Amino acid sequence: MPETLTKSWAKQVLEEHRELRKKVKGLREYICEPRPAVGEEGAHSWAANLASQLVNLHDELVRHFRFEDESGMVEDVAEKHPRALVRAEELVDEHPQMLKELRRLMAEALDYSEGHPPEDCPLRRGVCSLLNQLEEHEREENNLIISLEYQDLGTKN
Repeated sequence: MPETLTKSWAKQVLEEHRELRKKVKGLREYICEPRPAVGEEGAHSWAANLASQLVNLHDELVRHFRFEDESGMVEDVAEKHPRALVRAEELVDEHPQMLKELRRLMAEALDYSEGHPPEDCPLRRGVCSLLNQLEEHEREENNLIISLEYQDLGTKN
């Protein structure tokens, strides 16, 4: 009887995606809150908290992407579902680009927290854009894993 994907790396990836969705939701809610004007009470802490949340997300994504890269996910897909290999590789190839953009946003938020005149709208748009990209990326990975799982289940009969 063939081993289904969820008995290996896939179960962990799906669980980590659930946790990442919670972080993304919280960060999205935070950036929608009004920011006090530079020089007003709370302006520094808003920006510093944003930077801290971005650093936290970065650390989580580095660990998560490393797991996906090193777990044997791509190799498993190549072996069991060679037609899905190109899409799996494309998704893994998105990891460095997302981390690079996240680091850029972290630097921008840190600069902002030091009281430099912020470009609030572009920073918020950049964070929202990255969160949208991350959600779409994780959704596509989930869809790939689930579709492969159904294919595996179909081979058992």
